[in-house]
Amino acid sequence: MAVIWEENTLYDYLLNPKKYIPGTKMVFPGLKKPQERAYLIAYLKNATA
Repeated sequence: MAVIWEENTLYDYLLNPKKYIPGTKMVFPGLKKPQERAYLIAYLKNATA
């Protein structure tokens, strides 16, 4: 399954990368706090605008 990276999918992925994409060897544990995920997404939107 291909992932369409939008704000909602990125938010879910950042919560738990290994659960969102099974089989990944990613060492990033995710961001558990909702506000931290929101801040990161806002930063990425601003940095890539």
